[in-house]
Amino acid sequence: MSLVKMFQTLFAREPPADPAEMRSIVIMQRKTYQFNEDELQAAAERGWGRKFDGKDDPMYFVSADQSVLDVVKAGPHIIRVTTVPTRYADDDEYALSQLPKPEQKKAWNEHHACVVLELFNDLKSRSIPDIEAYALLARLALQLGDPNCAAIFVPIKNIMMPNNGLAEEGLKLLINKELPMKR
Repeated sequence: MSLVKMFQTLFAREPPADPAEMRSIVIMQRKTYQFNEDELQAAAERGWGRKFDGKDDPMYFVSADQSVLDVVKAGPHIIRVTTVPTRYADDDEYALSQLPKPEQKKAWNEHHACVVLELFNDLKSRSIPDIEAYALLARLALQLGDPNCAAIFVPIKNIMMPNNGLAEEGLKLLINKELPMKR
């Protein structure tokens, strides 16, 4: 089954999203690592192909306080970046029962921390269609991926992509809006 068909099948079965839950992509890490402001800025610049220093365009910048709030401001969109020094969830038995593929289970077991990228715009409303929201989040996630990444997880859609080539390919499909997404 092709990756696109797999995603289409998974997205077709998605549960309705809780409107109070922000759309997010989780970088599941093997070891806790908090990206600093320079790393976030470099990732954003690679992802969008423009400066994120706030000087050329004040709508594109990175602010990383490390203790309070880290954000990437990409035009009208705000992505909150939160480092969580623990596993994504405590209930391994349940999580593993929800993952059908051995490589997903392996990635789950390898992760011990995560970085959550949330579309902060969702705090006020869900005016951005899912296809756009996940393209924005994937653009940053792709640039932050490294060997410390065990998997990429899309919580609301219940999609887990191990970092074995599948995560990169899946993020690129999201960026290119090649997956059918509901609003």
